[in-house]
Amino acid sequence: MSEEPGFIVKFYDKQYEELNIIELVNSPVESISGVSDGDAKKLKKAFNIETVFDFATNKYIKYAQAITSFSEISDELLDQEFEAKGIVELADQPVYAIQGVSKEDATLLREAFNIKTIKDLALNKYVIIAEMTVNLAALVEMLLESGVI
Repeated sequence: MSEEPGFIVKFYDKQYEELNIIELVNSPVESISGVSDGDAKKLKKAFNIETVFDFATNKYIKYAQAITSFSEISDELLDQEFEAKGIVELADQPVYAIQGVSKEDATLLREAFNIKTIKDLALNKYVIIAEMTVNLAALVEMLLESGVI
């Protein structure tokens, strides 16, 4: 798969540089540069995250991203009388405000990545790296299946 973009490997530890994008998706979450083995253990304990794919598709992270996205644009979507002040404030609440995320889970996220709020979880750089890897892998698979590459 030499047609794959090589720039993605700069976001991964050296031992994973030879993997193709599909293999990166299935690699352990600690393969992302900056995610330590200890961080990975905390992600496993908090959300049962083991792989880059798990990290990119975790439902609690997706909830945090949805809340944050809506909070960022709520005043653009709704007439002033219907503005969702609650959702704007929700993004700044602790991660455990999301149903299913315990205070212990929130503590693990804070210890691993200094994540304190829903917005911090949504915009975490390691989450974004995992998501972009998964998205790029899906694109490569689609292009391979369609014969484009």
